[in-house]
Parts: sequence; structure tokens; C-alpha cells
Amino acid sequence: MASVFTRPGSLFYYAAFRLPTVDAEGNKGWKLVKQVTKVPVPKTLREQEKSQQEALKVAMEFEKNAFSVAGAGDDGSQRILAILREAADKAAQKRLTANLGRDFIRRLVEASTGETLPAEKTIAGWLNEWLKQKTGTTKPATQARYKASVKAALSHLGEEQAALPLDSLTVGKLREFRDKLKAEGRTAKTTNHYLKDLNSALLAAVKEGHIQRSPADNLEPLPEEDSTSREPLTFAEISKLLKAASSDDWRGVILLGTFGGLRLGDAAKITRGCIDLQDKVIRFKPQKTARKKETKKAPILLPMHVELARYFEGIDLPADLEAPVFPSLARLSIAGNNGLSARFVRIMEAAGVSRGQTREHVEGTAGRSAHARSFHSLRHTFNSSMFNGGISQETRMKLVGHADSQTNAVYTHAEMAALRRAVDAVPLLNSKRVG
Repeated sequence: MASVFTRPGSLFYYAAFRLPTVDAEGNKGWKLVKQVTKVPVPKTLREQEKSQQEALKVAMEFEKNAFSVAGAGDDGSQRILAILREAADKAAQKRLTANLGRDFIRRLVEASTGETLPAEKTIAGWLNEWLKQKTGTTKPATQARYKASVKAALSHLGEEQAALPLDSLTVGKLREFRDKLKAEGRTAKTTNHYLKDLNSALLAAVKEGHIQRSPADNLEPLPEEDSTSREPLTFAEISKLLKAASSDDWRGVILLGTFGGLRLGDAAKITRGCIDLQDKVIRFKPQKTARKKETKKAPILLPMHVELARYFEGIDLPADLEAPVFPSLARLSIAGNNGLSARFVRIMEAAGVSRGQTREHVEGTAGRSAHARSFHSLRHTFNSSMFNGGISQETRMKLVGHADSQTNAVYTHAEMAALRRAVDAVPLLNSKRVG
């Protein structure tokens, strides 16, 4: 595209542009052409912008004629030059916006190759497309969380900004969104989860070539000092829970949390095929990590604690290996007023077991009440008991599923013996060591 410049002491603007060339061997190249425009250089800055535009028009006319003489004056080349002139006019008038620039690029590609560039993704368009991609590939609870994160982000941006191209989303806008979430009363942990979900969507856009880099990569997470710390339950309290449990199924789930560290959803949905009474082990894939590559090859291998072996040997297990061990709980969701979490709270209340320190919901904010003790506290009891028994962090991580690909390694006899010793470090319900 033609441009203009001045030389020291010159009275006129000069045009500069490149022409296509072909040498004797057929090699294609470009040569730079410089030509005086006869448009005078103004003496004052006030007249400079107008004179530069006049000189640029002359330069473009030089370029057009030179292309024609050089044999590059076909219709396609003329269209390309016309688009470039239009873009240059907008730039000279300081009216070349990002959206116009993208449109000029689209038109240039079409004029040059005949190909039509795919429609550019908007922020709202891509985030909603990403949500659809996640349908069927993620669990309902995860999908619900993603939808909440996207809905909050689009609400913060508003319709006008959400309709902008995806690459217009900046780290500054994400920082404003993060700070707004926190100001509305959400904890730092919840706020960080919202941004983590958005970053997942943006990283997917990078993989598909819609943007070069996720703007969320440069956003620092908030320190999670305001989150409610989880507290373990004592074995005396767990005994009360077992007595207050409304069914044998609930007693089994509570035992799996206490002596296996299973999360509520994993415990409630465990199947007959996971229970190996002969080798006294439990094999299962945690729902939280079931879709990660490192957990697809093998499940977590959990040696049975004496209390778990005693329980499973004392109930009628189904013959079908795919059947749930706890049919009355397996189909219930975790959330909701009648979900597994709410039902466990009612068991705690019936047993007279405290829910621990509470973070109260502040009226008028988006935060919610949270308690330090819940079913997840049983997982902390399991981990803390092994810690008190002198079990190493590496071994504890393998048993509670916090490790990476090592979690699913095929254990040697020596490793299995170490894991059994770790589980045996958790005291029996009637042990004198219990609190």
C-alpha cells in the first residue's frame, strides 16, 4: 500500500510503494518505487494533516497506474487496491477502528483468494458454543457450574460488550468481573472458581484458533483466606451419626467416608463390582477426576479398613456387579433441599452433632452461609487419623486421591502392604484412641 514521506529540506511530499517483479528465471519479487507528488509540505503543523491526505491520494494514484503498466491491473488487483485506499483513508482520518480493520482484512482475503473467512466469534457466541460442547461430556453438576459462571460473566459485560469479538476480551475486563464478584459477597474460593471456568472456555478457544491467548492467563487468583476451613469429626460424633442414620444405606455411606475418605457422591453411587471381599479392597474411580486422562486406565485401590470389611460382610450385596450397593441413595443428587447433602445435615441435627463454625450470609450480597462441618469432614477425619498415625503425606495422597498419575499406578505387594498399614492407622469406632 502506498505511503508518503518527506526528505530533509524537501519542498514536496514523496510517494513510496512496491511493485511486483519477475526476473529472467521467473522468480517473483518486489521493488520499491519512490516518486515526488508535487504536493507542497506545509510550513505549519495546522495544515499538515490536510496536505498529507492530499499527498496520499496522489501516491495511491501513482501506485494504481504503476500496477497497471506493470501488468498487475486485473480486476482482482484493482479491488485489492481500492480496499487498501479505503483503509488508508480511514486511517488518515483516525477512523480506522478494530472492527473496521477486521472487515478490511476479510474483504482483502476474499478479493485475493476468493475464499470467505469464517464468521468471527463474539464473546457471548463463543461462551454459549462452549457450553453446548460441554453438554454430554461433563457431569450435570459441572455443567450447572459452568452455566452459572458464563451467565455471571455475560451479565457483567452487558449485551453491547458481549457482542464484541472474542479477542476484545481483556485481562482488565476479567479483573473487573473478579472484583465485582468479590464485592457482591462471594468468597475468594468461589470467585476463583468462576474465573477458572471462564479460563477453561478461553483456552478451548485458543485450541480452536479463535484467539491467540487466553486473557485469563495473566489474572492472579485471589488469596482464599476468607473461605471456611473444614473441620474433622471425632469418632464419638461419628458413632452418634451411625446411630441416628435413617437406614443401613446411610450407615454404609458414613463408614465409607470415615474409613475410606470417599466423597459423598462417590460413596452413595458405589457399585457391587467395586467391593472385593476376597482381597479386602475397594476399587473405584472418583467422580471428580473420572474424566481426566490419568484416571482412565485404573481406579483408586483402597484397602478395606476392619470396620468396612465388617459392614460389607454383614449385608446382602447384590449379585449384579453393575448394581448400586446403596440403591436408596444412588440416584439422588448431591444438591437440593432433598439431596444427599441436605439429608446428611438432617442426620447431623438428629444426632446432635455440631456443624461447626458458620459463615453467615449477609443480606443483600451474593454470598451464602457455609459451615465448617459436613459430610466432607469425614474425609478430613480419615486423613487426619492417618497423619496422627505417622503415615507419610505421599501415602495419604494416594489413598484420598489427591495424587497425580501415580494414584492409579499398579501397586507392588510392598506398596499394598504400606497402604494397608496406613488404613489400619485409622482407629476402630470402639477404640480407646477415639475422641
